[in-house]
Amino acid sequence: MKRQFFLFIMLIVGTLSAFSQKISLTGQVIDQLSGDPLSGASITIEAGGKQQSVVSGLNGSFIFRNLPGGTYPVHVKYVGYKHFSGTISAGAPLKVSLEKEERALHAVDISGKHDKTTAASAMQADRRANVVMNSVAARTIEISPDLSVANVSQRISGVSLERSTNGEGQYPIIRGMDKRYIYTLVNGIKIPSPDNKNRYVPLDIFPADLLDRLEVIKSLTPDREGDAIGGAINMVMKDAPDQLTIRANAAVGYADKFAHQDFTTFNHSASLDASPRATNAAGYQATMKDFPNSAFTYNTKQNPINTLFNLSAGGRVWKDKLGIIVAGSYQNNYRNVNSVFFDTETDMNNGDAKVTSIESRNYSIQQQRSGLHTKFDLKLNDRNQIKLYVAYMNLAKNEFRSKSDTNLILGRTGEGTGRISNSYRTYHDVQQIFNTTLSGNHEILPRLHMDWSAVYSKASDNRPDEATLSLTTGVSKDATTGALVQSPLYLDGTSTREFTRNSDQDKAGYLNFTYKTDIADAKVDWSVGGMYRNKTRTSTYDAYTLRPTDPSTQTYDGNINNNNFTVFNGEGTSTNALNYDATENVGAGYAMAKITWRKIELTGGARYEHTELNWNSAVPKTVSGKTGSINYYDVLPSGLLKYTIDRHQAVRLSYYSAISRPNFYEVIPHTGGDPDADYQEKGNSNLKRTTADNFDLRYEYYPKGLDQLLAGVFYKRLNNPIEYALENVGTNVYYMPDNFGKASNYGFELDVTKYLRKFGVRANYTYTHSAITTAKTLYYSTTTGTSQKQVDQTRPLQGQSAHVANVSLLFKDDNKLGLNAQLALGYTSRRINTVSQFLDNDIWQKGFTQMDFSIEKRFCKRFAVYAKVNNILNTPYELEIRQPYTASGITGSVPYQTLGKNTFVRKDTYGANYLLGVKFKL
Repeated sequence: MKRQFFLFIMLIVGTLSAFSQKISLTGQVIDQLSGDPLSGASITIEAGGKQQSVVSGLNGSFIFRNLPGGTYPVHVKYVGYKHFSGTISAGAPLKVSLEKEERALHAVDISGKHDKTTAASAMQADRRANVVMNSVAARTIEISPDLSVANVSQRISGVSLERSTNGEGQYPIIRGMDKRYIYTLVNGIKIPSPDNKNRYVPLDIFPADLLDRLEVIKSLTPDREGDAIGGAINMVMKDAPDQLTIRANAAVGYADKFAHQDFTTFNHSASLDASPRATNAAGYQATMKDFPNSAFTYNTKQNPINTLFNLSAGGRVWKDKLGIIVAGSYQNNYRNVNSVFFDTETDMNNGDAKVTSIESRNYSIQQQRSGLHTKFDLKLNDRNQIKLYVAYMNLAKNEFRSKSDTNLILGRTGEGTGRISNSYRTYHDVQQIFNTTLSGNHEILPRLHMDWSAVYSKASDNRPDEATLSLTTGVSKDATTGALVQSPLYLDGTSTREFTRNSDQDKAGYLNFTYKTDIADAKVDWSVGGMYRNKTRTSTYDAYTLRPTDPSTQTYDGNINNNNFTVFNGEGTSTNALNYDATENVGAGYAMAKITWRKIELTGGARYEHTELNWNSAVPKTVSGKTGSINYYDVLPSGLLKYTIDRHQAVRLSYYSAISRPNFYEVIPHTGGDPDADYQEKGNSNLKRTTADNFDLRYEYYPKGLDQLLAGVFYKRLNNPIEYALENVGTNVYYMPDNFGKASNYGFELDVTKYLRKFGVRANYTYTHSAITTAKTLYYSTTTGTSQKQVDQTRPLQGQSAHVANVSLLFKDDNKLGLNAQLALGYTSRRINTVSQFLDNDIWQKGFTQMDFSIEKRFCKRFAVYAKVNNILNTPYELEIRQPYTASGITGSVPYQTLGKNTFVRKDTYGANYLLGVKFKL
């Protein structure tokens, strides 16, 4: 027995000893000259007569695990470098410096083009830029959870989003500067907006899979257009690859809300394409024969499936002189959104906010996003190149909304009765952007370069038949039980059919010259150039009110064919302010110099812009400002200093002056305007453009591979910022734009990316503080009653969040496992959604946190499967007034409201969404 026990102990000791002798061999592969890590190098060792191989990670490191102790022969290979042979042993990490392989070539012309789709390429673009810029490459976009350009932009430092009704990102906000302070570029060319009121472009119209790179530009040089106080979004579209390449992608998806909710549909195919007035000329009297009932006929659909397809093909022909690419994308998404909204007003006795009614809103939204673009680049010779780019983007949206509005203040006149209003709204909306650009690059002389662009762009939006069916029911208190009793649904007299159509057309030309000189040991590039743009905007709007022939007897049973209407205003609304024509001409010229001397790069100069805006509105002739024009010019200086500390570090200091022009609809005098707005609107022909001085300081550190550290501060000083506010005009309250004196905006950014072999963390954080002082109305009690006065209140700019942060956990192994995964978390702190004219009555959006996940696995050379999950946390969109809820005039409890807590205004919930797909590459 003792012998057996002794043998057992010896076996355990021997086993532990064997395990203790297992070792790991580690090392790193770098470029001998630059010291940069080399990812994807092949490392082979010989162990026990067999070979084992691994591939270096993103930071150039590698590891062999569970080997017997000892020294091993090692061989390292990397394309374009000399092979390395040596030995490796435990406890002494091996650092392999590979030397580039040079071969003598005779009479061979070598041309190349770097791959703009990689993360490394995006990083290099940021490093080389003469502006402060952050980029996201196509490959990074491809393996991210995002499908639209808007959602991609939220991953970039300093960018938050304003979301559309269905919860997807729509408009970017850069460093707390609202969407009005940003412009959008395609391949460096500004594009028009399909919005019938504004200049800014909704980025949800662009499929993300058509991009080579997305750039967020945060400072300007004189050769860039000057109306970007907040910054610019530039979409670098797919370019022709060096060899024939075909890519395809197909996916299906599902929204988790459909597990317990049906999707409501309507037939929009029978709807009108234009209003009866537009079809039959002015003066036409519409009848019910002009309006099909299909828009008021609703059906349900169970478990609708989302779909996605994209295809691209490209390459180079004619001895590589001509590059061609054609790419298309289609995304069909279904969403259900549940919403609750409280109407609020200000108590004239004490200035407190109080709720007056509660609305329950439910949306069923189908959104079809599609895009097609093609690019030809012809290299005539080494000194001349011509490019043609054509793109078409389309976003079609079908939306059904049901709304129930309950009056919370029952018994205003003592009768103890109230009313519930119900409505059903449907619309089919199509936004389109078409852009074609013909451009050229020419070396006129050995030191003189010229480039030019001729551009035609058109954006449009057509919502041809927005149909709202309005119903009402009485509510009374049972005399015995005190319970509320609801009567049947009756048709009321406010059902409508609305027709909205607009277009925004740009014709533009750009011309630039650059002359290169040497002064002492400095290189100086002298640049001059200019641009001219003619913009024509046309907006038409008609609304027809349908009234029941006998409202006292017509109840609604769900079948609209059992009801009868008459058209109250058969002529439409030809005098509404949304009927207008505007023309804007912008001419600009600039002079700029770029000086490169040792470690210093200095870029500076000035830009001159002249703006002429003319409009002709359909408002009645008695309205002052029916026609008008605005002329102004601006001189916009700018300069950027870049100091390269070493090959890994640099510091940038920049200043630029910029403007923001008023939106078209804002300067046209009108009252009422868009009836779908939450508040009654009013125009302001006295609006001035906003001007700003912008300062940036950024430190950049690129240690190795894809690692980076960017840290910076910024400051913006604004004059005449434009914001919307609820303002008293006479006895009415209007939601209208105005200039609000002066404002400041400053903060800092931190952007970090770090990889440890296959694992990585990408994180950014932006702190922004803005301040603007405006006059607010204060109600207060006196001995004789209630009075009011104007007081100044300092608040943040509309849309500015103090804290914006993103953290992504990454796994990246394209070589061995063919696996990529990303868990992304984004946070945006509270911000002002609507500015009130009353003290402390601004409506705030609460902080928003979103978590998304994506994974991709390559299972053979040409195929991969992937999955994306969005809005995992189902974070709601919530609005509140930061005043205690007091239940003024209301008896009983009210959902979502808590006495003494902030007054609740709105809550929208979207649910999570799932996508599963397969990719193919040839």
